[in-house]
Amino acid sequence: MQKKNFPAIFILGLILMLASCAKEGPTGPTGLAGPSFTGAISGHVALYDKYGSRVLTNLDNVFLSLSGNSVMVNPVSTTGAYSFAYPTYAVATGTFYITATDSAYAATTINNINFVSGTYNQDVRLSALPDSFLVSLNAGHSSGSASDSLVIGAQPDARVRSCIVFANSISPASNAITNYLVSYVCTIPAYATSITLIVPGQDLTNAGMTSGAVVYYSAYSYVVNDASVYEDLVSGKNVYNAVNNTPLTASSFVP
Repeated sequence: MQKKNFPAIFILGLILMLASCAKEGPTGPTGLAGPSFTGAISGHVALYDKYGSRVLTNLDNVFLSLSGNSVMVNPVSTTGAYSFAYPTYAVATGTFYITATDSAYAATTINNINFVSGTYNQDVRLSALPDSFLVSLNAGHSSGSASDSLVIGAQPDARVRSCIVFANSISPASNAITNYLVSYVCTIPAYATSITLIVPGQDLTNAGMTSGAVVYYSAYSYVVNDASVYEDLVSGKNVYNAVNNTPLTASSFVP
């Protein structure tokens, strides 16, 4: 006599019954927004020179602005402490950003400060604007090579420095987010007068450049461990402000 598998049949029926009871139809209205609280956004400002070393003077020269206020405010003390506190500043539950500027330092922006309540701590770091210590830029490409070669000349220095190179398919290449597709930070050793940067062709084609087309390069004097760099939320690119304003330019071909 064949044995009937009642437990299996029962379980299968239970699954089908539960599936048929799944909720359907439109969702209900969105609930009320949560409560809003007031408080403060505070922290300290830190300054760095072109070598990446901490600077402890003139901290109160830094101007800060909260969420793009058209009037720049200066709540920074001589020790670098600052505070945007309610009710002087409209700090309430929400998302903020801080911009920081100083004539001797590169501007920066702190994005996505998600304040809920109480006191939110947010430190601000700025790098100095470097002087121009690059003296030459030569770009070359050997036929059949999978990369470009850039030779960058620099004035000698007893300390390690950095330079930054931008590449673009359209002239000019620059540190503006609309004018570069790829960027490279290069270390310049102490006392070095030239360095060589190898740019893989795959980097350029991955960025949308066409093999065989002209690629434009620009090299800027840069800072060590850039504290001012930040991400542009629209393009997703890094914003590099801690560069000298007199770049060197050259061009080559995409391998």
